[in-house]
Amino acid sequence: MNQYMSLKDHVYNYISQKITEGNLTPNEKINEQLICEELQISRTPVREALIQLTTEGYLENLPRRGFRVRPIDENKAIELYMIIGNLEGLASSLALEFITSKEIDYMKKLFTAMDQAISVGFYDNYYKLQAEFHNTFINICHNEELIRLLNQLKRSFIRQSYINQDTDDLFEILKKTNEEHKQIIELFEKKDREGLIRYIKDVHWNTKNAKFDSI
Repeated sequence: MNQYMSLKDHVYNYISQKITEGNLTPNEKINEQLICEELQISRTPVREALIQLTTEGYLENLPRRGFRVRPIDENKAIELYMIIGNLEGLASSLALEFITSKEIDYMKKLFTAMDQAISVGFYDNYYKLQAEFHNTFINICHNEELIRLLNQLKRSFIRQSYINQDTDDLFEILKKTNEEHKQIIELFEKKDREGLIRYIKDVHWNTKNAKFDSI
């Protein structure tokens, strides 16, 4: 059983990595047979991984046509931003009860690392760092269901590899976004619960930014 699960997880990671790196693009059909051949495994763990990826929002299962990479239009992205902003605001409020100087210092280090990544154009690295930044306070909110929901919703943006964005525009967008991370840190330090909730919901997850996460 453990061996079977590890095979499914291996396929899951393989496919999600291809989406993240842009090797599988929105609306592209998943070639199950090719995956079986490349990984030298049977169809069963491949199908199980595809079903899980569909459940988590990465893929779509089209009747009689197989699986394809799920596109996100701007309207869908706006809906997700509204939900994520409210839930992450709640998570930050709960995290205020448990956050310590250790987490604050770590977020400051991540802010600096993100700033450096933006400056040298390592945008994929920036994306990983900003996910870690948010998880730093989300994971200490002591609400497992809230954590699960946020993780599931954010998976919809898995393909955010920035490879198709205009370089100059992207630089300015990410610099602005990282300054917002700095403000979030300051609000945590001030223990400003209402300000923190409002800033995360209305500024950091402002629906006007949803277009940058749509296809």
